[in-house]
Amino acid sequence: MPAPARSPSARPNIVVVVVDDAGFMDFGAYGGDARTPTIDALAARGAALSRYYTSPQCAPSRAMLLTGMDNHSVGIGSIVEMLAPEMEGLPAYSMRLLPEARTMAEVLRDAGYFTFASGKWGIGEIGSSLPDRHGFSRSYVLDATGADNWQERPYLPLYSSVEWFEDGKPTTRKTKDYSSKFIVDRAIEYVDQAAEGQPVFAYVAFQAIHIPIQAPVADIERYDGVFDKGWDRLRTERFERAKARGLVPDNAAMPAMPAKARKWSSLGSDQQRRFARAMQVNAAMMEAMDREIGRLLSHLQTKGRLDNTIVLVTSDNGPEYNDPANGTLLFKAWMPMLGMTNATDALGGPDSLTAIGSEWAASSSIPFSLYKFHSSEGGLRVPLVVAGPGVPAGGFIDGRAHVFDVMPTLLSLAGVDGRDATGASPAMLGRDLSPMLKGSADAVYGADDSVNFEVGGNAAHYQGDWKIRRMPPPQGTGEWELYNLADDSGETENLAASEPERLKRMAAAYDAYARKVGVYDDPGYSPVRQVLVNNLKGGARNYPLLTLLVVLAAIAVVLVIVLVIRRLAIALRAPGKRSDPAA
Repeated sequence: MPAPARSPSARPNIVVVVVDDAGFMDFGAYGGDARTPTIDALAARGAALSRYYTSPQCAPSRAMLLTGMDNHSVGIGSIVEMLAPEMEGLPAYSMRLLPEARTMAEVLRDAGYFTFASGKWGIGEIGSSLPDRHGFSRSYVLDATGADNWQERPYLPLYSSVEWFEDGKPTTRKTKDYSSKFIVDRAIEYVDQAAEGQPVFAYVAFQAIHIPIQAPVADIERYDGVFDKGWDRLRTERFERAKARGLVPDNAAMPAMPAKARKWSSLGSDQQRRFARAMQVNAAMMEAMDREIGRLLSHLQTKGRLDNTIVLVTSDNGPEYNDPANGTLLFKAWMPMLGMTNATDALGGPDSLTAIGSEWAASSSIPFSLYKFHSSEGGLRVPLVVAGPGVPAGGFIDGRAHVFDVMPTLLSLAGVDGRDATGASPAMLGRDLSPMLKGSADAVYGADDSVNFEVGGNAAHYQGDWKIRRMPPPQGTGEWELYNLADDSGETENLAASEPERLKRMAAAYDAYARKVGVYDDPGYSPVRQVLVNNLKGGARNYPLLTLLVVLAAIAVVLVIVLVIRRLAIALRAPGKRSDPAA
C-alpha cells in the first residue's frame, strides 16, 4: 500500500550514492578491509541488505535504478562497448533511455523536489540520454564508462576523448581536483541552490572504484602491508567474516577461484609487491570516496537538512576483473601516448593506469562466485545501505531485493505517489521494499515470484531460493546451470542434472521474459570477443598510425617465429642430425 502523500515542505531529502564496481564485501560494514566510517555509520543507524541484486554491467544497472524498469524495456540492453552490429536498431539496444520511461528524478521534480546529478552518468550512447532530459534540474556529469580521476583523459583506446556535460551542454572538467572531491564539491553547490524548505533529490555517482583506480598518495600509504598476505588468505578471512555477520549460512561452501587464477605463493616477490600495491590503491580509493560522502552529509547537517534526509548507498555491479594495462599490444603501445604508466612504484598516482585483476576481484565478491559482467552471484549481488526517516536501525536484512525496487521504495518513503498530470502512475517493474526496511515484513518477494537479469549474453532467473544462470565462455559453457542459493550461495554445486524438471520450468519462464523485453539471444555471441573487437576498431579509428605500427610489429613477430621454426626443421632434417635407431 503506498504511503500517504505529504506536502513538499514535509518530504524528506533523498541522496542516492552510486559506487562504481564495489564488491559485496568492499564496505567495512560488510566485512571489507577499506575504512568506510561514513557508510558504516549509515548501516548502523539504518539497514544493510544482504540479498540485493543489480545488473552485472553499469549502464543497465543505472537505467533500472532510475526508472524502476527492466533495462531492455527502457532501451539499455547492454553497454555500448559490448554491442554487436546485429544489436543495433533493436529497441532493447537503442542505447538511449526511452522517453516514456519516467525516471525517479522526473517524478520527484513533479512533486516539488529540486533534483540534481553529479558524477558519472554513462547511460547509453554518449550525449543521448543526459540527466537534463530526464528530470534533473541541474547536472554536471561524465557521460562515459570511466576516465582518469585527475584530468580529462580516457582509459580505453575505444575513445579519444572524455565527455563532460553541464545541464545537457558539452563542457570540460573544470578542475584538476581528485574525482571524488570535485563530484561532492558540485553536489554541495547544487544543495545550496535549492529554495528554502524545498526537498532535494541528489544523485551522486562516483568514479570510485572503476578503472583506472587512483587515489591520493596519503590514502594509499595508510594501507601499507595490509594486502601483502595475498588474495588466497584474504578470501578465507573475508569468507569467515561473512559467516560471522550472518551473510551466508555456517555450512556454506566457499566458491572456487576463477579459471586460470594464480596462487599467491606462485608469484615472485616483485609481482606480489605490485599486486599488493594495486589492492592498496583500491582500498584507498574507497576510503577517499567515503570521506567525501561524509563531507556531503556534514554539509546537509550544517544546512539543517540531514535529520530529514534518506541516504541510499549501493554499487552498480560486482568488482571489475579486467586489467587492461596488461592486455593487448595495442593497449600497451597506446598508454605512453597519453602519458600513462603501470609501473609498480607509480600505481595509483595521477598518471597510472591501475587495476586489481581477476584474483583480487574474486576476493572482493566473496562469499560469492566471480565478478562484474557475469550472471554469477559475485557479478549481481552487491551491498546496499539505507538510512534516514522511516528506516529504523535493523542491521542486515536478508529479504530478496533488486535494483528496480529502489525507485518505488524511495517514492514510498518520501510519500510521493508518482502520478503525473493525467493521473497516471509511472510504469515500474520494481516493488516497494519499505515494509522490509521498517521491519513490518521479512520479504516482499515470495517463493513463487520470478525475477530476471540479462546483459551481454549473461542471464539469470530467480524463483525463491532457486536460481538458473547461463554464462558464455570463458567462465561458462553457454548452458543453463541450476543452484539452490539457500544451501549454496557460492554456486558450488550445479543441480541441473538432478533437477531437470525444475530447470526446464525456470528456463521456460526466462525465455518468456526474454521474448517479452526483446533480449538479443545468439549462442555465437561472445561479449569478451566483442569488447576486444570494438576496442580494436576504436583504436584503429582514433589512432590509425599507432594501429598500423602495432599491426606491422605483430606481423614482424609472426614472421620471425615462422623463420625460426623453419630453420629448426631444416636443421633437424640435415644429415647427421637424426638419431640412429640401430645405435
